[in-house]
Amino acid sequence: MIKLLLFSLVAYGATNIMIFSSIFNGWRNFFGVSSDEPKFFGKLFGCFMCLPFWWGVILSIFMFSPTIEFTNDFYSIPKFYLSLFFDGCLGSGSVWLIHTLQEKLEK
Repeated sequence: MIKLLLFSLVAYGATNIMIFSSIFNGWRNFFGVSSDEPKFFGKLFGCFMCLPFWWGVILSIFMFSPTIEFTNDFYSIPKFYLSLFFDGCLGSGSVWLIHTLQEKLEK
């Protein structure tokens, strides 16, 4: 349970910093987040569901052992790449949930 909370909070914090903080303004401008037709990275840096997917994959690799991925602990998934995909989905879903709750509380 602690691993799930830590995973979700790290994914949310990293995503929030990359999408909203002023220290990433240069990167967001470089990738054209605010342009009419943003390219791949422009869309990635402006999407609160897309960026956390990749954070989930990264956290799965670096926070937890590459041989014991986060979702592998729960679902006994034998394939490394499948576990990375599910960890990405977990990152996206948990960050989206936290973000939605935050928006509801701000209203």
